[in-house]
Amino acid sequence: MTRRTGKHATISDVAQRAGVAKSTASLSFSAPERVSADTLERVLSAARAIGYAPNAMAQSLKSGRNKLIGFMVSDMRNPHNGSILRAVQENAAQQGFLVITATSDDSPDREREILRRFQSMRIRGAILTASGNDAQYVEELTSLPMTFVTFDQHLDGLACDHVGLDNRLAVRMLTRHLLDLGHRRIAHIAGTPGLWTARERLEGIRETMSEAGLPLPDDLVVNGQFRSEPSYAQALHLLNRPEPPTAIITANNTSAHGALKAVRALGLRCPEDVSLASVDNLPWSDLIEPRVTCTAQPVSKMAAKATGWLLERLALPGADTGQPPREAFMVPELELGGSTAPPRAR
Repeated sequence: MTRRTGKHATISDVAQRAGVAKSTASLSFSAPERVSADTLERVLSAARAIGYAPNAMAQSLKSGRNKLIGFMVSDMRNPHNGSILRAVQENAAQQGFLVITATSDDSPDREREILRRFQSMRIRGAILTASGNDAQYVEELTSLPMTFVTFDQHLDGLACDHVGLDNRLAVRMLTRHLLDLGHRRIAHIAGTPGLWTARERLEGIRETMSEAGLPLPDDLVVNGQFRSEPSYAQALHLLNRPEPPTAIITANNTSAHGALKAVRALGLRCPEDVSLASVDNLPWSDLIEPRVTCTAQPVSKMAAKATGWLLERLALPGADTGQPPREAFMVPELELGGSTAPPRAR
C-alpha cells in the first residue's frame, strides 16, 4: 500500500497495513502501555508510512482528557510576556502537552470569552495572567470546571495555585539603591490601579521611603498603566514640574521605555539629569543607552513552577480537589545599569 493522497488516512487504514484489528490499532495510540512492543512498533510504522495522525480532539471527547493546556495573557505586546510563554511551552512540551495561547488586550470581557473557548476545546487547565480582578470576575472563574494557576497577577478570592515575583521586594531593592545614591525626591510611574501587582509594587516604594523617614508625595505617583505611551505622557508631566524628581522608578519595562523616551524628548540626560530604574528588563537592553537599572524576574524558574503545578493538579483524580492552594513568590535580581547615578546638585 502506498501513502494515501487526497484524503486523510484513518485508523482502519493503519490497522489494515499493520495486520492488526482496528481496536488494537486504536489502543496503540490511546493506551500504548497495553500493547506489546512488537505490535506497537508495527502500528506506529504503519501510521508513519501512510501519514496517519490520531485525532486529538476526538480522543479527548471520548476520554474526557487531552494533552492541551491554556495560557491566557493580558498583553502579548510586552516582550516579558513573550518570554513567559516560551518558557511555559518548553516546560509543557517536556511532558507531552501543547499550549493553546490567547491574549485579552487587558479586557476582562475578552478573558471570559477566551476561557469559554478553552472550555469548549476540553482544556481542563490554564495558566492565567489576568486583567480582571473584581469579585464577580473571580466568582465566574470559580464556577468554571477548570484548574487554574495564576501567574504574575494574583486574584484575591480565587482558590488556586499562584506563581509570581516578590513584587514588594523588587521595588524595595530599586528604591534602596536610589536612596543609597543620595536620591530623596523619587517618583513612581505605577501600574494599572486595582491590579494586585501594581498595588504591591507601589507598596514596596512606600514602605522603603517611609523606613528612610521620607515621604512619597501623592503628586509623585502617577498611573502609567503598565504601557509605554501613557508612561511617556506621565514622565513628561513629572519632568516638567517646577521641582521635578531626581529619580523615577517604573512599574515595568514598557513603562521604563516610555519614561526614557520622555527624558530624551525634553533634551535631558539619563542619569545626569534624572535617574531611571525599573522592574523587568527592557527589550534589547544591551542595545539601549543607557542600560536601565532593573530588578529582573527569574522567568524560566517561574514558568517551570507554574507549568509543573498545573500538570500536577491535572494528573490528580478529580483534578485539583483535596489539596490547598500553593503560592510561590520568586526573588528578583538587581541588575545595575548606566541609568542610575547620584543626583546632580541643583
